[in-house]
Amino acid sequence: MNEPLISIIMPVYNSADYLVQALNSCLNQSYPNIEIITVDDGSTDNSVNIIKEIMNQDPRIKLFFTPSNQGPAMARNIGLAQAKGEYITFLDSDDLIEKAKLAHQLNFMLKHNLIMSHGNYSFCDLEGKVIKSVTTSEKIDYHTLLKGNQFKIMTVLIRRDKIKNILFPQIKHEDYAFFLDCLKQIEESTLYSNQPSSFVRIGKMSVSSNKFKSAIWTFNIYFKKEKLGLVKSIYYFLHYAYNGFIKYKK
Repeated sequence: MNEPLISIIMPVYNSADYLVQALNSCLNQSYPNIEIITVDDGSTDNSVNIIKEIMNQDPRIKLFFTPSNQGPAMARNIGLAQAKGEYITFLDSDDLIEKAKLAHQLNFMLKHNLIMSHGNYSFCDLEGKVIKSVTTSEKIDYHTLLKGNQFKIMTVLIRRDKIKNILFPQIKHEDYAFFLDCLKQIEESTLYSNQPSSFVRIGKMSVSSNKFKSAIWTFNIYFKKEKLGLVKSIYYFLHYAYNGFIKYKK
């Protein structure tokens, strides 16, 4: 039986400092049948040249462009349109995945006939040193995810045919909104391993670093996008706030 193709979608914006590490963490996967869909979102640094140089060495990398700098939602949607894989996952261009991640995750899914799975992850500093590891729920459905986003973008692997029409909305916390939409069509996501296999850099400047703004964006997803009503929105927001405190406290 042929090994399924996995598409890794990577938006890129001024990531020259970490891009080589991110790409190599994909190219060095023990599971070889992958394509890396890089989508440059108007970088003004050396990111595109770095991608092109590595592309010359490994044809599994593809390069596409947004019309102008529009944020990760547009870049990921272009990646989804270009992806040829039976399974899709994502990786931000300054983060990393462990060498055997995709092999273990895919084998687990095939063994248990799963549509969607997720893994645990670790926060690391700018040099890649692990600071804190985060454990997620074994089973995550739509209502569980409403209580707090337990996914990081690279921890999830999904069968593409089950979410053909789902795109990232042009809102803040677009990844959270995307996974909520996925879990409206998929019964649940299953934890494939207790060991962290994804690494998220913190200490970098990012839109998620402002906790107050992040809280507003999350409430807007409940109230405006999911249309839960005021009472349910407050209910889930309180869960989100509590779970966020547990996750990030030292």
